[in-house]
Amino acid sequence: MKPETSLQSVPQDVPVKPNSVPSFWAEANDLFKKTEARAFELFERRGRQLGRELEDWFTAEHELFKPIAVEMIEKDNLLVIRAEVPGFRSQDLEISLEPEFVVIKGHQTKETESETEKTFYSETKSNNIFRKMALPFAVLADDGEATLKEGVLEIRAPKAAVDAKKLSIVAA
Repeated sequence: MKPETSLQSVPQDVPVKPNSVPSFWAEANDLFKKTEARAFELFERRGRQLGRELEDWFTAEHELFKPIAVEMIEKDNLLVIRAEVPGFRSQDLEISLEPEFVVIKGHQTKETESETEKTFYSETKSNNIFRKMALPFAVLADDGEATLKEGVLEIRAPKAAVDAKKLSIVAA
C-alpha cells in the first residue's frame, strides 16, 4: 500500500519572473508608498520629533508586512535562498529574480469559514510579505527556479561566471 502524502509535503513550483514587468513595479511602488505613509503617521503621532525616523519606518514595515527569515548560501556553484513563508501557498507568492537582487512578494486572502463566527480576541497579523535583497554575487536569473515545501520557499540560481580580466602593466 502506497503511503499518503499531504499537499504540504510535496514541493510546489513557484514561478520566477524578471523584475521588468511594469505591473510588478507599480505594485512595489504602491507598497513603498503605503509604508512611507504609515511611517509618517507614526512620526506625526510622536509629535514630529526628529531622530527616530528609521524606527518609524521599521515599525511601519512590521505592521504592514509579515517579517520573513531568510538564509542565503552558496552551494555547488549555486546561490540557494531559503525564506520561511508559513501559511503561504505557491499561488500567493511572486518571485522576481535579477542578476544582482531578488524580490519575494506575497499576499494571502483570508477566507471566512463561518458567517456566524464571532471574534473575541485577535492580534494584528499581516498577510503581506515584501522583501528585496541584494545578492552576494551575480546569478543567471533566467536559469533560476523556486519551490515551496512545508512553508519554506527555496530559490536556486546558478552563479554567473565572472571572467577575470588580466591587466598588463605599462611602464611610464
